[in-house]
Amino acid sequence: MIIELSKQKIISHTIPIGFLVIWSGGAVFAKVGLNYTTPWSFLLLRSAIALTLLLAIFLAKPKTHPSNYQLFLRLLTDSANLWQIIYAGLLMQVFYLTFYFLAIQTGLSLGIIILILGLQPLLTAILTSPTLNYRDLFLLLICFLGLVIATIGYHAINEVNTLGLLFSVLALLAITFGTIAQAKVHLPTFSSNSNTNIVILLIQTTIAVIMFSLIVLFKGFYFEVNPYSMASLIWMGAIVSVGAYLLLMVMLKISSANKVSTLFFLLPLLTMILESLVFDTSISSLSMLGVFIVCMGLLLYQIVQRKQPFERQQ
Repeated sequence: MIIELSKQKIISHTIPIGFLVIWSGGAVFAKVGLNYTTPWSFLLLRSAIALTLLLAIFLAKPKTHPSNYQLFLRLLTDSANLWQIIYAGLLMQVFYLTFYFLAIQTGLSLGIIILILGLQPLLTAILTSPTLNYRDLFLLLICFLGLVIATIGYHAINEVNTLGLLFSVLALLAITFGTIAQAKVHLPTFSSNSNTNIVILLIQTTIAVIMFSLIVLFKGFYFEVNPYSMASLIWMGAIVSVGAYLLLMVMLKISSANKVSTLFFLLPLLTMILESLVFDTSISSLSMLGVFIVCMGLLLYQIVQRKQPFERQQ
């Protein structure tokens, strides 16, 4: 019993760490990959690689075929749950990425985009937490203040335009409501969570491939093949689009959406650190102060919750 509890505790802490490393590393790989392709071509190939990998996992073990097919059919025939899966997939895998890249294309400063998306944990907590109080809100605001300080110290904030701000807000709404919707997807009781998550992600990725194919049909396709572009594409398609999304789905099933969303305060900070290592850029003392404030704010927020970091709230 003690060993089982210990394993659960290790898993509950390992999953978010893995998610943070993979997702934040994705921003660095995407930055490299976009030098050799268009955003829409990149998103299509990313989704296609993820779909191929998910299909391979789905068909990998003959013994699991009956349960996987049964699960797939069950999800397709459960109209209410299917629409919830489609809704969450469109928001997180299509609209969020689309509006994010559109915001970048307008020339809006990346620092401003990061700050707008940094409101996601706050917005999610306000919309979903049944026990949110002024103390919790204050600690989340402290985290956001730290993110502001870190971003100002690292990214230039000098290009502002209305269209870019609009796309950034739409990206914020997409990732916020997408996370909330994903947490509400019901899992069939006759199948394991891992099989269910793979089938759900398979459905959502198929939709993403269809949507980005339509965009590329009108925008055109371009991709330069070289070691850098391929490494970026493989990381984004296989590691992030499958690995990170599956980890996120697991966290949303064992914890509340507002708790999981607090991790998004750390993503731009980890990306900043990884960028400094990969591209040999310096991190100012102001940015390090911001990182410290965010970490302390999150630590205090977890302490006052008086629950395990990723124990699902009832």
